[in-house]
Amino acid sequence: MFGFGKKQNKSLLITGRDVVEIIKSDYENDMAFTLIEFLYDGKQYIMGSCVLPANAEECKENISFIFQDKVFKNFEEFQSNINIDDKNIFQLDKPLEIIRAGIIDNEALLKTPWGDKRLADRAVNK
Repeated sequence: MFGFGKKQNKSLLITGRDVVEIIKSDYENDMAFTLIEFLYDGKQYIMGSCVLPANAEECKENISFIFQDKVFKNFEEFQSNINIDDKNIFQLDKPLEIIRAGIIDNEALLKTPWGDKRLADRAVNK
């Protein structure tokens, strides 16, 4: 009645290319991007990078890349294996809808559902 309901967060739409560019930029600077969950055509996916083992130093040698249940030690291999509906992430027709970002131990550590401000800066739906 008074409009005090829970505020609905606007979806964040971003191209797959932009997400991969951010992950690569962090890797080149010896940083892991963390993980994001996103929707594409109604299906949910997870991808990103993290330090493995978790207590290791954050440097290129310890960064692994994740897409769904696959782990890659090499960025180029990761990039070429991000396939959705038989298309590489660079060939997708529509943007990704970010659900959560900054996921560590299955918890989103950042306050916004999409977390990292760089994702919001590159959003296609500003």
